Amino acid sequence: MTLDRSGGTVSGEKGTRDSENQLMLYSSACGYAIRALTFLAEQPTGVLCQLRDIAVAEDIPAAFLGKILQDLVHARLLRSSKGPRGGYALARRAIAISLLDIKAAIDGTHDLEGCASGFGRCSDEMPCPQHERFKPLRVAMMRYLAETSVADMARALAEKRASLARPRARSRRARRPSPDPKKD
Repeated sequence: MTLDRSGGTVSGEKGTRDSENQLMLYSSACGYAIRALTFLAEQPTGVLCQLRDIAVAEDIPAAFLGKILQDLVHARLLRSSKGPRGGYALARRAIAISLLDIKAAIDGTHDLEGCASGFGRCSDEMPCPQHERFKPLRVAMMRYLAETSVADMARALAEKRASLARPRARSRRARRPSPDPKKD
């Protein structure tokens, strides 16, 4: 088992994540978009990155990533340039791109705005059986997505990498000298 860029585990098959680590706030395509934009946020400002470099660095199928990046260009979250020196870069500062912006571009937000019980019409005026229990969760999810930027993701990833790179302190038990076997 190995750690992926987000700190989650990846099973033996390349790119297959353990089901316990999958998040239900967004689709796998949206997760790929978040990872790609986080990768781009880590690059120097103005540097264009080619699709294949992003795909390799993030372990995302290139054909699938190409479609995702085009959706992000259409949503004006990315800019692209064609040609041998072309590639992709963030269309605005990483701090100005929220996870909600990405979710809206890739998945839409209807699932966060709809009824938790699947009823067509659900509101404070006409609540479904789950409305009062689900409403605070919906508000919290929307707030998390709206308040978390790509810059936050890049910063958290850098901190996680630094934490994993630090040697761990030995426990007290390990620091105690072992008894001399000759004294027994």
